[in-house]
Amino acid sequence: MKNIIIDADTGVDDSLAILYALRSPNFHVEGITTCFGNNNAEQSADNSLRLIKLSNCGYEVPVAVGANESLEGVFESAPAFIHGDNGIGNVILPESSQKPLDEKAEDFIIRKANELNGELIIITTGRMTNLAKAYLKDPELPKKVKKVVSMGGCIDVPGNINNYAEANIHGDAKAADVVFGAGFHLTLVGLDVTMKTFITDRDVRNLCEYASEECKPIAEYIREVLKFYFEFHRVSMGMANACVVHDPLAMLIAEDPSLGIYKMIRASVEYEHEPFKGMIKKDMGFIPNLDREEIAACISVNSEVAVRRLFAVFQDMTPGRYNWK
Repeated sequence: MKNIIIDADTGVDDSLAILYALRSPNFHVEGITTCFGNNNAEQSADNSLRLIKLSNCGYEVPVAVGANESLEGVFESAPAFIHGDNGIGNVILPESSQKPLDEKAEDFIIRKANELNGELIIITTGRMTNLAKAYLKDPELPKKVKKVVSMGGCIDVPGNINNYAEANIHGDAKAADVVFGAGFHLTLVGLDVTMKTFITDRDVRNLCEYASEECKPIAEYIREVLKFYFEFHRVSMGMANACVVHDPLAMLIAEDPSLGIYKMIRASVEYEHEPFKGMIKKDMGFIPNLDREEIAACISVNSEVAVRRLFAVFQDMTPGRYNWK
């Protein structure tokens, strides 16, 4: 069982990652912290609370509201045509009676890291602002956290904001640079692999047909929210009845790292020069000139297995069938 915090800007793909984690027998979700990105941090928290209710996961999952702007004081949100006005494709889920914690996201992260004594895994599916703020408050945090898995970045492929930058890194490039240099055991799951992993309408039909009785409301939500996301992919990328898999892939790799192949890099993030903001700058020398710990960058993934696994957790499968270490 892996003890995780999900740090999310809860949009369409974040919601699939969150639902997967809440239903997986291999995760215990210690909490969800939210930030700006696909929407504001408060909307992300509300979405997360509704998803917890939908998941029927059987245990309490606290939600802490986090950063509403970057470390440099800038708020930028994704256009509504990507994730909808509410961040989850304009799907209206039942309201939750649960309320967010009064505790700030960065303080929650620090507290849980102390409580779990080296067993906490943090999975970020949005900007790294909350994690950077937690580290700046407690520079010993990397020693207390087992691993960080982040959906973000582009190593050997173009970005999706500009030629150099992926959206999560670009949205708070300074925070990403802080995290890259902090000394966390960091795995990056970026566009190198997410842009080659697809959910199709066939996958969704199979999900709905074979969903377990308990997960039928989840399957229906996924069907509805992906209608919106498929349309965005059709208009922006020319994809027919399909979408790429960003945040859920990071969750799957956090659960089972053997899904991927990795390249170890030392890197920083450009945040001072606007044309190159969010670009990951790799140390290419034989003699390292960046005094930083190496990062595991995922460069290849078994996409077919990943997508099957993503939906299998909601289907009629033997409990505990997927028992990866």
